[in-house]
Amino acid sequence: MFETSRQLGRIPVVAVRGESVVEQTAWLKRLLGHPLMRGSVVLSPTVQRDSELGYSRVEPFVLARPTSEEGCLCCGLNSGLGDALRSLFLRVLSKRAAPVDRVVIDALGLDLEQIAFTLKHAPFLGQRYLYQLALTVEGERAVLNHPASAKPDQHVDFDETSILKLV
Repeated sequence: MFETSRQLGRIPVVAVRGESVVEQTAWLKRLLGHPLMRGSVVLSPTVQRDSELGYSRVEPFVLARPTSEEGCLCCGLNSGLGDALRSLFLRVLSKRAAPVDRVVIDALGLDLEQIAFTLKHAPFLGQRYLYQLALTVEGERAVLNHPASAKPDQHVDFDETSILKLV
């Protein structure tokens, strides 16, 4: 159920946010250590996050300030996360980067709903990426919010194998 880009025809995106940076980092480290995550790329607004996460495929992006009062990321994606997603896709397409099974957005300081909205409505991104899941880390538990799920905000104990089966 944790589909890859080959299975979906688009690159799945999982956004991860935590109540604290320490909890989020610990959770991401464990998740990225799982064998099913080998083909994943992590996009993070934090420089040197690769050393914190112990994961080699981490790419930083510049977090653009929201341009509207609502804090919409649509315009901001043109100079931050959106550029990183476009660049990643084009590098993989031109074989300058290894294939990508999924993208994990290290959503430090980002609104998960805005990411989902933007990926759905930005034409280039929406045709190439699929917003699959949002995870909010709360200690040893995670709140899963799967857009296609009939059970939103499902709480699960931290067990990466169980979480990968749920999504």
